[in-house]
Amino acid sequence: MGNYKIAKMVRLRNHFTCEMCGKNKLSQMYEYQSISFVRDYIPHHYKQMCRDCVYKKAYGTKLYKKKKEEKTLDDM
Repeated sequence: MGNYKIAKMVRLRNHFTCEMCGKNKLSQMYEYQSISFVRDYIPHHYKQMCRDCVYKKAYGTKLYKKKKEEKTLDDM
């Protein structure tokens, strides 16, 4: 992916409702903007996502647990 940031951590500890799963969370809050490969299409910009959902969106369902333990998106 290079230097393109698809996700960033907004707040370290916050109480919010996740836009992806709809659950109330007291954890880290992320923003997520996926890459657009189609011309003239702007994908949805998630402003409040929990840690589980952002890792599932970024890495898929098979790799997200390993990447979550490595905290790869927290360094961005």
